Formats: sequence, C-alpha cells, structure tokens
Amino acid sequence: MQATMKKIILMSLIFSLALGFSFGANATSVSYTPTVKIKKSADTYVTLQIVSTNLKKKDVKVKIKIEKIDADDDDTKIFEKTLNKSGKVDIKVDGLAKDNAYSFSVAIKKSSDRDYSDYSSEVSVNAEGTFDYNPALSIKDETSSTMVLDVTSTKLKKKKTIIKVKIENKDTDKTETRTFTKTLNKNGKAEITIDNLSKDTEYSIKALVKKSKDKGFSEYSNEESATTED
Repeated sequence: MQATMKKIILMSLIFSLALGFSFGANATSVSYTPTVKIKKSADTYVTLQIVSTNLKKKDVKVKIKIEKIDADDDDTKIFEKTLNKSGKVDIKVDGLAKDNAYSFSVAIKKSSDRDYSDYSSEVSVNAEGTFDYNPALSIKDETSSTMVLDVTSTKLKKKKTIIKVKIENKDTDKTETRTFTKTLNKNGKAEITIDNLSKDTEYSIKALVKKSKDKGFSEYSNEESATTED
C-alpha cells in the first residue's frame, strides 16, 4: 500500500514539473510588446516599422490587426520575420482598398513561443493614405489684400513641412489651393502669409500638412473664416 502511495505521489510531482516547464517555455513576456509607426503610405498599401527591443535578432511571428475604419471591419495578417540587431523590422501590408481609412495594431512573439505579446498602440492612415499630424490653423491678422496664418502640428516640430492651404472666396464661391514649404519651429508652428486677396471679402481657409518626404498629406485642419479690410 505504501509503495503504491509513493508511486502516486512521485507521478504527481513529475506531472506538475512537466506542466510547469511547458507553461514556462510558452509564456511570452509583456515586455515584447512592440512599438509601431507608419514608414510609408500609398493608395493600396502601407509599410509599418515595428520595434521590439527585447527580441533583437530573433525569429518572430508578427500579427497585424487591420481595421477598416469606415466599414467597421477587421482583418488579421501574420508574418514570419527576423528582427535586426536593433529589434526592428519593416513590413509591407498590401491589398488595402483605395480611398478607405485604416488603423493598425501589432502583437509579436518568438517563433518558438505559444503566446503573443499585448497589442501595440494603434497607428492610422486616412482615406488618402495620410498621416495623423493633426494640423491646427488660426488667422493672426488681415489687411485689405492679405491674411496671416499660423499653422501648427506638434508632431512635426522642427521638420521641413509642405503646407497646402485651401482658400474659398465666400462671395464668389471660387476656391484655390496654394502650397508652401516651411520648417516648423520648436513648437511645431509656421507663419504663412496669403496675399493677392480681394478687399472687403470674406474667405474661409483650411490647411493640410506633410513632411517633405511623405507621400500622403494629413487630414484637413479646422476651417477658419475672416474678412479682408476695405
């Protein structure tokens, strides 16, 4: 009887140890949670730059959750990659529908692990394949033929930036677009003067921005209106 009990206890210990080793081998540290940014954007694809510094030079599986925002539709794609010495890899996600807004979040694991990390924060592009630079616009001053604007994007501080300003003459309903290249200051702000305007005329103005090397612009800023002096 004693021999049987000892055998049962021994088998239980062996089973517990084996189970513990199994879980230990497959558990994934939350410190693997990656950071993600959009490196490139086009009509039907984006390139994501993914970093997990605790998986440097490791063979990994990368799970990308893709949400089509306008349609409230989700998809998931899995890629097998090897991270570089900085724990970084670029992945092209193609097959996107033109003129749709998307968000992306990423989970990662070593190829040998069972469980993925937590998902990263979301990054997104809008319907034009654009970047989330959140520009803001204000009108500082106006004369009979000019308006002075402040355009701000705190995500583009000290960056060479292309600013596209849409100007609508409210009296004639005529719209024009003017493009400026500016380096934003340390606060992410640039001053722009719109000239050759008609006197005593109401205009509405909004702007979008991009880094000089980006393919896509941001979404439009807020729209502001003012009337030139007589």
